[in-house]
Amino acid sequence: MEGIINYITAHQFTAGVFGFVAILIAFFILKKFVKLALLLILGLIVFVGYLYFTDPGVTLKDVKATMNKAKDETGYIVEKGRGVYDGVKNVYKKGEKLVTKDVNKMMGDDKQSTKNK
Repeated sequence: MEGIINYITAHQFTAGVFGFVAILIAFFILKKFVKLALLLILGLIVFVGYLYFTDPGVTLKDVKATMNKAKDETGYIVEKGRGVYDGVKNVYKKGEKLVTKDVNKMMGDDKQSTKNK
């Protein structure tokens, strides 16, 4: 590792090339994310436009109701997930206590058998 660092510090052109390549890689990755975000926004605009043209009066109410319903159900799912997590955590702790107790018991038997020898 020191050899690589010494080589890069001794040859600034190599460091510049590595820096340029890193910037290009970051640019192309971010470019793909920007394209994806623009496509999602365009899809959302088309969807809302379709809803508006099919029934202009109800669209905003439907979108708001759908958003509120999604928020409520997401909260419900998160709470249910927390309950499951707590249940699994309790089972893990009980199992850990049982296994530790058995291992300690077995280790105690081994200690006694080595003392007897």
